[in-house]
Amino acid sequence: MEAETQEAPARRTNLRLRLSKRQDRPPASVFVVGTLFSGSTLIGRDMTTRIKGAHYVGELNNFTQFPKLSHPTSGRRCGPCSLLGKQCRHFTDALRERVSYDDILGMHGQFARSLGASAIIDGSKYVAWLRHAVEQRGADPANRTPVAVIATVRNPFAFAISHRNRTGEPLWRGAEIWRDTYVDALRTVNTFGLPLLTVRYEDYMADPERALERLSAFLHLPLDPEPDSTRLHDTGGNWSSFVPYVGKDQLAKFIERLDGPGREEAEKFVAHARAYWQDGKPVEDTRWHRSLNVGEANAILSAPGLADVASLLGYNVAEIVHTAVRRRG
Repeated sequence: MEAETQEAPARRTNLRLRLSKRQDRPPASVFVVGTLFSGSTLIGRDMTTRIKGAHYVGELNNFTQFPKLSHPTSGRRCGPCSLLGKQCRHFTDALRERVSYDDILGMHGQFARSLGASAIIDGSKYVAWLRHAVEQRGADPANRTPVAVIATVRNPFAFAISHRNRTGEPLWRGAEIWRDTYVDALRTVNTFGLPLLTVRYEDYMADPERALERLSAFLHLPLDPEPDSTRLHDTGGNWSSFVPYVGKDQLAKFIERLDGPGREEAEKFVAHARAYWQDGKPVEDTRWHRSLNVGEANAILSAPGLADVASLLGYNVAEIVHTAVRRRG
């Protein structure tokens, strides 16, 4: 009994030391990689509202004006706050002048302190942005920031169709962009030995709760039973991603108030998505179902290696083709 009494204070001291070390750990930097139209903003905001300690901060490549891989005007402020007419206390002009793409992980640390987050989810999506950050960490032996990667993926047929609708470019061009993006992502993650979780958009829409359970386990953070939309502060993302949080009427009115090129660009971006807007739970995009003829489907499949990459990411290519091609007769 006396020995147990003497050991108890030692155990409590060791526990306090372990907890102290855990609290001293730097916040994790989690990079979302993938193409446009892969659901990254939707998934990121759901992580913010449901996973305690995780905060999706959006497209920091735009916020910092990363050379050649940033939009010159959008993504410079907090999207949710701007849409609601609020002044964001996290995405401030002073912060934008202070942070830089030359210290991405340091910028994540500043957001973590401001937002009270344990994991910063960076939605920039460019693999080059991820490489830039990891190389910065490698150049500083003292930097022990944990880095992980979430690949958001939409099947190549759906992406190629959305890319054609958005840009006017042929289907084969979208297929090549899809293939090259995920080849580069997988190569980079494996080269640097980074933890990776792949989230397919179709799976997420079919069972978001299951996907969020996987994401919370990957981040080692608890999943809240109910969402808290008051946590949202991020930059960038497509216009449609705001609908579940502010409603389609408020978003439509906001776009109407925009001027000149800004409104024109917003209207162009949402032209093909308005029919799928609804308040509350997002609707799965099925516009690509039965939308292609055999020749168009072959144009996508003709991209060398595309079917192999799709299989590596967990897709059943035959099933996708069957869903995408119009039935004869």
